[in-house]
Amino acid sequence: MKDSLTWPASNRIAAGAHALSSLRLLSLSALTLLVGALHQVADAATPSYPQHALTWTVAFPAGSATDQLARVLAEHVGKQAGQAIVVENKPGANGTLGTSSAAKAAADGYSFLIATSTTHAANASLYRKLPYDPIKDFTPVSRLAEIPFIMLVNPAVPADTAEKFVAHARANPDKMAWGSGSSGSLIPGQALVSANKLVLAHIPYKGVQPAMTDAIGGTIQLVFGDLASGVPQVKAGKLRALAVTSAKPHPMLPGVPPLSTVVPGFEMTAWFAMYAPAGTPEPIVAKMNQWVRNALNDKALQQKLAQSGFGLTPSTPAELGLFAAKETLKWAKAVQAAGIVAE
Repeated sequence: MKDSLTWPASNRIAAGAHALSSLRLLSLSALTLLVGALHQVADAATPSYPQHALTWTVAFPAGSATDQLARVLAEHVGKQAGQAIVVENKPGANGTLGTSSAAKAAADGYSFLIATSTTHAANASLYRKLPYDPIKDFTPVSRLAEIPFIMLVNPAVPADTAEKFVAHARANPDKMAWGSGSSGSLIPGQALVSANKLVLAHIPYKGVQPAMTDAIGGTIQLVFGDLASGVPQVKAGKLRALAVTSAKPHPMLPGVPPLSTVVPGFEMTAWFAMYAPAGTPEPIVAKMNQWVRNALNDKALQQKLAQSGFGLTPSTPAELGLFAAKETLKWAKAVQAAGIVAE
């Protein structure tokens, strides 16, 4: 008599296969759960960015156009990042001191530079040897804005046009002085002097702001200041605007002609951009670029900066890299045309 619990061989094989299949499914499910758990642990172990305050270096004095732009932008970007952004002013030597310091900062995503056409284009031609490399030491993040400069004179100077200033300077050689605090103020000033063969003493400053202060006080008679800093002084009657460095008159200064009326063919607009130290992780650069572009597309921010004369120019990191390369060549030609010898 056969044992009732004894299965035929074929049944035993089928049962074994079914059990093996079930085991595989259970193993796969367990593996999926394990991988998911590991991902959760990894995500928990990887802190979100940023974890603490960020620092933006401005290589020019407080109150300068670069400083004004940085502080307005920092407020909007800080809200998106969920962290405070500290703006540090490190002026001096035509922006080379602060830029050199920013180049040496840790490439950890917590340090950025609000650069300008001075630091990342003109200085390459103004100095024989820079303490930083504008290309190798930095990673592009985004273009920010641009702004023209204004030819400003002390109200005591008997000239209400650029042509009359040139005539007065020629009639009084070596009796007046002019100051500069950036390439944006140096190049148009030197171009004016060279093109009209004027004899004026030149006094360099750590930034445009202190040069403007001395122009107001009468220590110097001429300075080229950025629109953001200069227009309030013009409206207050402390300085007189004779020309703008843009190709056309600016709507904030109706009736003030381009500098090309006394320096044929001259046109120059200062620009601003954000860079990170070389080696900053690409995901962080991409994140900051997005925050910056979001801020520059904000209507409230646009309105506030437009009141100071800024034209906003958001870009991708790659677009900034190409733009800066072209601008370096452009500013080199401007330096040469102005007759400036590299220091």
